[in-house]
Amino acid sequence: MATPSTGTERSRDPRDRPLGRLALIVAVLAVAFLAARACGSSDDGISSDRAVELARTGASFEPDRTQVRLVQRGIPPRAYWAVSLYDVGPNGAPTKVEVFLVDRETGTLTKT
Repeated sequence: MATPSTGTERSRDPRDRPLGRLALIVAVLAVAFLAARACGSSDDGISSDRAVELARTGASFEPDRTQVRLVQRGIPPRAYWAVSLYDVGPNGAPTKVEVFLVDRETGTLTKT
């Protein structure tokens, strides 16, 4: 049976030592960095500029202006570029509008 320790014989926890605290902080930062890298999006998909090029090839007219936004669709979510192509009339209002979805992974073009 172990004898109870007295106040004079206190064992030091690694967290009480400066080097132990530093090691703990480094370990937490390393785990946070790895988690951020694993959860972050990859950049090997279709770019927004390429999505506009693809949408222009499918358009039935030569647009004056474009708008691009990244949208998530489905379960699990899948990234698509929503590309709006439009002409502007003399009063500034759009006259012709076509909207395309470009799959960010494959580049598949879908007119909506």
